[in-house]
Amino acid sequence: MKKNRVLYLLLLIFSVALVIVGNRVASNGAKMFLGQTGVQTERRIVRVDAVLSVDEKQTEIGDAFTMTETNIQYTGTVLFGEDRGEAIAAHQTYDSMTGRLPTPVEKGDWVFVYLTPGTTNDYYTGEFVRLKILIPAALIFCVLLIVFARFKGFSSLLALGLSVLAIFLVFVPAILAGRNVYLWAFFVCLYSIMITPFFIGGFNRKSTASALGCIGGVAVAAALTALLNQLMKITGSVDEDAMMVSFILEEPIDLRAIAFAAILIGALGATLDVSMSIASSMYEMTEMTPDVGIKRLTAYGMNVGRDIIGTQISTLVLAYIGGSLSVVLLLVAYQASVIEMLNLEIVIIEMLQALIGAFTILFTIPATAAVCGIMFGNRGGGRDGRRKKRRARKPQPQSFRIGHP
Repeated sequence: MKKNRVLYLLLLIFSVALVIVGNRVASNGAKMFLGQTGVQTERRIVRVDAVLSVDEKQTEIGDAFTMTETNIQYTGTVLFGEDRGEAIAAHQTYDSMTGRLPTPVEKGDWVFVYLTPGTTNDYYTGEFVRLKILIPAALIFCVLLIVFARFKGFSSLLALGLSVLAIFLVFVPAILAGRNVYLWAFFVCLYSIMITPFFIGGFNRKSTASALGCIGGVAVAAALTALLNQLMKITGSVDEDAMMVSFILEEPIDLRAIAFAAILIGALGATLDVSMSIASSMYEMTEMTPDVGIKRLTAYGMNVGRDIIGTQISTLVLAYIGGSLSVVLLLVAYQASVIEMLNLEIVIIEMLQALIGAFTILFTIPATAAVCGIMFGNRGGGRDGRRKKRRARKPQPQSFRIGHP
């Protein structure tokens, strides 16, 4: 037990050190948070204290359309910064022609407000501060997970947190610094594979087998993604946001590489899940039946994988469909034909993500089963070996003599 604690501590130190070093290397020359998306002005986070007025003005546009402009005046209190506690007046203005109508502010809401350029006290409203709801909900989930799964739950959160940090603190800065997207995507995936199984499963053969099986699945995903991207002539230019990304740096960012990385990282999560599930099941079987042979154990792992694959692929595909539902609705409403819609690159990439994820799961199962069979199976096992061991364990009749001593 003490040895395991030391190993966990060393793994944690090693994982954090890699993120810190990776961030320093990747961030060198990266363009981040430069504030180049609009006019820069003073911003505050304000709690709405009272709504003073709601005015609506209607304007006729043509013969069949009326635009409604809404102006909400309210007062609020600054919550953070040097002006904390200061009362200010602000307004929220929008009209019915706005592409995304905001929710009207109400008393108690937290919102971002911005000082109108050229004024001293005219604040207009930006986004709601939604993290004040999301963070407590996430903390409740974390507490419940730890209560339910105990140390396993804590280890899972730790592994997930480190993987997410690697993406946002290492991979994203590397892209914004103009580094090789393919190479850094590989580094991030390898980092997650190195730490996740051992944090969750402990330092044993089960975690090692899971990591090896996961590497096999991700390697297949990388090869298939590169091949299909080439064959289908994927560019990565699926919308205006992607086009804007390509011009962040002086030399355009390779959007095809961004699409490759997105597919690979998306497939990684399913791969980690499947490999650990199979490795854990096979490891438990060998604990109960130590003499099981390699062939039989591998077949057992494949059977477990067949039960997993249906639900995992369904989960993966439905998650991608749910994530792109708004795009699907828009394209179905405005495209002339189904064939044309399905050939749009924005749709193709979503379909490709689901397909690559399914392929990854499909290849991870035999890879993990084979590795576990070799690592856990008894090379002298099988039916004959079990019969011999049962005969060896069978009690032999004892000789005795009737009579008095």
